[in-house]
Formats: sequence, structure tokens, C-alpha cells
Amino acid sequence: MSEDNHCKALFLLLKGGPQVVMKTVLDLLPCAIGLWSLEHGSCVLNNTAMELTGFSGQEFREDSSLWMSRIHPRDRSLVSTAWKKLQGGEKLVSCDYRFSPKKEAKESWLRDVSVSCKNPQGEVEGIASTYTDISDLKVRRPRSQEEKRGEDVVGIIDGVVHEIQNNLHVISMGLDLLRLSRTAPQDCGPVVRGIERTNKSLKELREYFSPSESEFSTENPAIILEEVVGQMERELRRQGVRFRAVRPGPLPLVRLDLKQFRSALERVIEFSRALLPEGGELEIEAGLQVIGGERYVELKVASSSATSLGVEEKDVFQPFLRVNNHQVGLGITLAHQILRRHQGNIFFQMENPQRGFFTILLKVRSDEEGLSAGGKRKRGVHGFIT
Repeated sequence: MSEDNHCKALFLLLKGGPQVVMKTVLDLLPCAIGLWSLEHGSCVLNNTAMELTGFSGQEFREDSSLWMSRIHPRDRSLVSTAWKKLQGGEKLVSCDYRFSPKKEAKESWLRDVSVSCKNPQGEVEGIASTYTDISDLKVRRPRSQEEKRGEDVVGIIDGVVHEIQNNLHVISMGLDLLRLSRTAPQDCGPVVRGIERTNKSLKELREYFSPSESEFSTENPAIILEEVVGQMERELRRQGVRFRAVRPGPLPLVRLDLKQFRSALERVIEFSRALLPEGGELEIEAGLQVIGGERYVELKVASSSATSLGVEEKDVFQPFLRVNNHQVGLGITLAHQILRRHQGNIFFQMENPQRGFFTILLKVRSDEEGLSAGGKRKRGVHGFIT
């Protein structure tokens, strides 16, 4: 089914179909979404959108000018221009504007990302919009450590918007089945997976802009990596991926936030798995490196396949990257961010088209020099095949 037919199925419901069914499905999404008829005369909002604006879809249906009246007067021309572009057939338009929620004295900044939906004749039938409260981004004082991050914001947002748009198309296929059969489809898998992928992308975007507070302790990063891989052993075997470890000698402990560091390693392993859709080998190695007189714990995660890995070395840390139909770019960008907060870094290198590896470096502080891997945490080595 084509993309435009997906949109047509959505807006057939808007033009008199079972809006209760439409809203029930939209309420499963963790982001604010509105589906509008071409002239803003009819709409369906999910619960998140209603909480964000304070208004119900019924209120906007009763007054087609209500949405525009809640926008700051200086921003209305921007919104009007964006809407005309969509009505004229432009596929995707994004704009930021000030909006006054119901019963709220303070305005909010909304980021509105909208797509036009056409019927098979090429005529625009309606508009699908996602709304995000970006008030904190507009008023936050820039910090010197965030200057580099600011350069990546556009690419990250574009990647997530693209992911949301793709998954909305999957959801529309499920809605089309609901409309035709008047019952829930027997196979809801594609709809459920689409919702899960959307939720994952939005959680990662939120974590990128609002990282949690760190709680540091002295840990053995090699053992944490081992545990992460061990927990994924069943999935790796099912995928036909063998894994082995080069066992380290005693390593110094380093200061880590255990939860955040584990999350970074999980994302590295997920990326490495995505490189091996037809199976292969995952190799884990830990050791100690001295660089410029400083000591670092070095962790390596290598992926080897009989076929090409399907990725370019220069693209690995692009936030919108997809590898073998897996959206992994934002996750590995988050891993990079977490490791920077740990005075560490991560690199990716291709040895050849069939083998590539991540290298993670974690600086050993002077007060950790005397602590070995067995000096604090006593956990056995398990789960590796050698």
C-alpha cells in the first residue's frame, strides 16, 4: 500500500468514520499528535495533545479559528505560511511558535512538524501534525559545554522526525485494516512494532536533551561489558552470532555511573548486532593503554561477517543513521555523549568491508591507580565462549 493511500485511510475516518477508533490508536503514541482536515474544520487529537494544549478535539471542531487564536500574534503569519505550503502539496513543514494553552497564564513554545497527505489523484486531503513543547530550549542559557551539541541538534531532530513519520505510516496501515474489517486485525505486529520504535526514538531524544543526574561509583568496566553481552546471549545465538572474549588481566577500576555506562554499552552492542543481520562473530576485548602519559582502560567490540557490514566508517556517528533497517544512529550518539561525561571517548574503525570495531577509552584517575579489578567488586567471569 502506498504512502498516500495510508494517509487516505486516516482521513476517510476524519470525514465521517469512527473517530473513536482513530483516537484509541493515536492515544497509544507517547507524543502529541493531531490529524486535521484541509481547512482545519475537523480534527482528532490524542490525549497527549489535549494535555499539552488544554483543549479537546471537539473544541477545535466547533471553532475552526481557535488554534490560530491561541498562537502569539507575531507568530501567526509563520504558521499561516506553513499551512499554505502544506495545502499546496509540500510534504513536510516544521515551525516553532508561541502557543497559549487553556487556563495557563504562561505561553509555551511548540515545535510543530506537519506532513500533508494526498489521495491517489495527487490532491491534498489532510494534515498530520506532531507537537513538542520546546519552551526549555528557547529559554535555556547556552553553556559552553553544549556548543558542540547545538551543532548536532538539527540532524538529530530531522532523524527522529523521519523515524516518527515512517512509523505513523505503519500505524495508518493498521487503521486501514480496522476500517475495512471493523474489528482488530489478527496480526497487530507491524502496528505494535511501529509504536515501540516511535516510543524508543522519543525516549532517546528526551535523554539526549535532558540527561539524568550522574551517581558515580568505582567499577570494573570489563565486567560490566561482560554482563551486558551475557544478558543478550540468547538473542545473539538466535541471530546466528557467535561471540568470544579475550580475557583481561587485572585492570584498574574507574569512576562510573553504573546505570548510564551500562546503557551506553547496550547501545554499542545493539549497533554491533545490527551490523550482522545474517550472523557472524562478535569479539570482546579489554586491556590497558597508555596515551600521552595517561592510563586508559580500553574496551573493544568487533563485528565480523562473511558479507559486507553495510556501513561507512564516516557515517557511524550520524544521528539519523539506519543500518540493515535498524535505527541505530541516535543510540550510538547517546553512547558517545555518556562516555564524554565519564572522561572517556568512543571510536569506530573499519579494518575491511567485512570487519569493523568500536574502541572505548576510559581515563584512569590518579586516585584509582591502586585499585585492581578484584579490589572492590567480586563478581565471577561468566557467559563468554572462548
